[in-house]
Amino acid sequence: MKRSSLPRVFSFKGAAENYWLSLVLFSILVVASFLLFEQQIQQLLNHLGNFLPSDPVQRTSLALLLVTLLALDVLLPVPSSLVALLAVAVLGAVGGYLVIFIGLCLGACLGYWLGAGYFRLLSNWLGLRSWQPGQLAYRLSTLSLICLRGVPVLAETSVLAAGMQRYPLRQFLLVTTLANAGLALAYAAIGSLLVEQNALLATILASMVLPGLVLGARSLLKPRAAQPPMEQNHPLEGRFEVSYHYPVLFTDHIFQADNPCLHRQLVQAQQGRTTVLVFIDEQLLQCCPQLPQQIDAYFSAHAADLHLQAAPIPVPAGELSKTPDVLQQLYAHMLEHGLDRHCYVLALGGGAVLDAVGYACATFHRGMRLIRIPTTVLAQNDAGIGVKNGINAFAQKNLLGAFYPATAVINDFQLLLSLSPRDQIAGLAEAVKVAVIKDAAFFQWMEQQAEALASFEHSASRYAIFRCAQLHLGHITGAGDPFERGNGRPLDYGHWAAHKLENLSQHRLRHGEAVAVGMALDALYANATGLLSHAETQRLLQLLDKLGFNLCPPELRLQDAQGRSLVLLGLEEFRQHLGGQLSIPMLNRLGQSTDVHHIELPVMEQALLRLSSFGGPDFAWTEGCAQ
Repeated sequence: MKRSSLPRVFSFKGAAENYWLSLVLFSILVVASFLLFEQQIQQLLNHLGNFLPSDPVQRTSLALLLVTLLALDVLLPVPSSLVALLAVAVLGAVGGYLVIFIGLCLGACLGYWLGAGYFRLLSNWLGLRSWQPGQLAYRLSTLSLICLRGVPVLAETSVLAAGMQRYPLRQFLLVTTLANAGLALAYAAIGSLLVEQNALLATILASMVLPGLVLGARSLLKPRAAQPPMEQNHPLEGRFEVSYHYPVLFTDHIFQADNPCLHRQLVQAQQGRTTVLVFIDEQLLQCCPQLPQQIDAYFSAHAADLHLQAAPIPVPAGELSKTPDVLQQLYAHMLEHGLDRHCYVLALGGGAVLDAVGYACATFHRGMRLIRIPTTVLAQNDAGIGVKNGINAFAQKNLLGAFYPATAVINDFQLLLSLSPRDQIAGLAEAVKVAVIKDAAFFQWMEQQAEALASFEHSASRYAIFRCAQLHLGHITGAGDPFERGNGRPLDYGHWAAHKLENLSQHRLRHGEAVAVGMALDALYANATGLLSHAETQRLLQLLDKLGFNLCPPELRLQDAQGRSLVLLGLEEFRQHLGGQLSIPMLNRLGQSTDVHHIELPVMEQALLRLSSFGGPDFAWTEGCAQ
């Protein structure tokens, strides 16, 4: 059913669309009013000179009165054109110019501040606080703001609209000041002319209608897009950005009462007490049975600000935590203890536990506040730094997951001292990985410190963890793809084979141990294809060997019934994981990688056979290697 056009004409939007109709009606009203009262106004102006006060105080008082009337034009029905001409008639061209200019500027500022809501009492009284920018028919342009300065009613409306739409204040002051200067000059000239000639109607009509004609001409010249039928669907597009503050902190003895590191993170964005629920790795509890008492004592010492909702809740260690059943248990605990989006979850454990708890936090109430406290070398320098969370499902590693940055990551080196030597060294594989793809100098430092790192000497190990975390965080925040929407993933170096080896070993191999094997395999492949030199290939494998990694585990030799290598089947699984297009980072030199989108299977099979003999009498550094 077609809507009547009459209501649209009198609506705000209708007035904007029927600009010329509004202009014609306004002009008729102006002409009619001055035809009726022109003689009286002219007589008033002619006699004003006889009553011009000579006393400076009276002249100043009159000037202030006229300035006030012009400034209050946005609130009161003051005929600003007549007041301006009156100012010129009684104060002269220069005095009138100053009065008009000051009054118009003050009126523009008053209108802007009312529209923006700065004068809350007046804004509420006038009903302006309930207006929204979207209720206006169109957004003001700079040219519109200039042209409307001389149009009665629309001049006041334009400055109110500018405030409502948060037109940039500095630009508003500059534009209106220049426009008011020109308008005051025009009024001064018109007023001076009226003193000498009987041309009131023509000059006042020009001062009020000409700016409207300029605006109308602009609307005619502006190209208009064809309006589609109302019933046609229009695409709507939105764009916004979300900024994350993602601190990675380093400390010792995090749960000592006088250590402020954790307390600052928990209270900085809160009002009142912060409610906290703690999930903790079962393996960590076995190594540090005193940890729950330390946590309870810490929260008791900060009871004024922090509330521990329940005793720390154990979570299965390692890949056993990354199952749908454990995820449901995490949800049940969070629901049972009444967590909401203002509460915090602390996750203490290795990378797998952080992945599982992180996924639960990312999806419970659409996002809980999470602080990660990694307790393994691998988690402190890699897994805990990233923004990925997930669990394993349908025999696929990390099939279900979400990108969800933690509120903070806090690394406590003291939590690493209870780890077994195997777990301490396994985490260094990620430090080697990030060094060979991003920092040749760091790789060389690790070569020099290989013995100290292999024995987990504190000073060298601390620096290796810090530098690895720094490089990982720099890649996440500086590479422009923190949520991995593209295929290029240099941090996945060595991981296609590592994921498969972990599954084949039923997670007998630690993640770091599998990554070390995957890096060695890809280095031999890159060497065989001419990407990586023999010398640099040898340096990488020798460093991994010195750190204590077994580069030829029995899983490398596993085959299916057709005699195909089970490890190489991981290439197809990795391609599916990436979304269809294979993209594998390969070294072209130490400290730099390139993406390879096609793997020559016969060459990879040869690299696999060579690695299977690493450390034995059949292994030769130069066999099949580019020089």
